[in-house]
Amino acid sequence: MKSPKVICLGVHLLDILVRHPEAPTLNPGWQILDDLRITAAGTAAGPAVDLAKLGAQPISMGVIGDDYEGGLMVDLMAGFGCDMSRLVRDPGAPTHISLLFIGPTGERNPIMIRPTGARSPALDDIDFDVVAEADVLHVGGADQLGDFVGEPLVELVHHARKNDVLVTVDVLAEVDEEFRDRLAPALSEANFFFPNEGQLAGMTGTDDPAEGVARLRELTGVETVVGTLGEEGSLILGPAGEARVPAFEIDLVDTTGCGDAYVAGFIVAAANGWDPEAAGWLGSAASGLVATGLGSDSGIVDLQGTLDFMASQAPERIAGFSRP
Repeated sequence: MKSPKVICLGVHLLDILVRHPEAPTLNPGWQILDDLRITAAGTAAGPAVDLAKLGAQPISMGVIGDDYEGGLMVDLMAGFGCDMSRLVRDPGAPTHISLLFIGPTGERNPIMIRPTGARSPALDDIDFDVVAEADVLHVGGADQLGDFVGEPLVELVHHARKNDVLVTVDVLAEVDEEFRDRLAPALSEANFFFPNEGQLAGMTGTDDPAEGVARLRELTGVETVVGTLGEEGSLILGPAGEARVPAFEIDLVDTTGCGDAYVAGFIVAAANGWDPEAAGWLGSAASGLVATGLGSDSGIVDLQGTLDFMASQAPERIAGFSRP
């Protein structure tokens, strides 16, 4: 398989994850933890780290704070092999940090957030030549890009598609129909959109995922909608029709970063010419592996190990993709 060059534009943040042997509390006194980890995360940084592990060449773009925590995140990602040279640092702005308390069955409660103070990206922050030379442009967390969602994003997506670059898009938080309409001009030229179940409902007004992906595809013009549905797997609807991919059977530790891992696996497969259903299986395998450890950079070791894990639970047609 080739090593695709992937632009990861959007949300870069730092996760601090605390895993407690019992339901986490904030009571005074000593509490002995099972584990504590600091990871680079977010809908651009999370996929970038997983992409690097899967043998791709991720290039981060966007704007983060110019503080110690931002530097720590950059160093963490560079250590995995991510190209951080085009990430813009906003002087005086804090970097987004999330503090997550993970319980013994993988639940996340509570979650404490220090939001970023960094400005939204602008077209001047984007290296258009590097985008044109990439295999994939991933817009991670479009709902967090502020005024960039609109004509700037449309211009960037158009530039990518004009240069035969695949475009993938996702969102971070809950979004509604008004945001869907803001994003639609950019989605109309995109190849893949990855909303989760709640985001599907918010953008379409229906709780039925099958109806939601169909409605979202019709309303935005995006080529393929990939609904990620947690333990129910994923639902993919594109020009070739509908495909359903189950979640993998695993020993669950933490679901942090599972959606980002799915996107990373899907991108690697799609960039190598796999059909959307097969890409969904590699995405689901990557997601399952991440859930076996603490934090968004856990579980995945390399591409071959992820392909082998995919083959262990996939039907024969899909398992065949894992063989040379």
